Amino acid sequence: MQVPYIPADTTPARVNVSIERGLLRAIDEAAKERNMTRSAFLASAARRAITGAS
Repeated sequence: MQVPYIPADTTPARVNVSIERGLLRAIDEAAKERNMTRSAFLASAARRAITGAS
């Protein structure tokens, strides 16, 4: 099984993305439930999606 390589560059980068308002509210609620920031939640979800981790 191949595991995607994610470079270890941990320098934060500011990005601008467009997302549906309803989805953004759901993201914010889920992040709050987990005591996470929106950015941390999105990064965690993206990392799981890329690496296939559960």
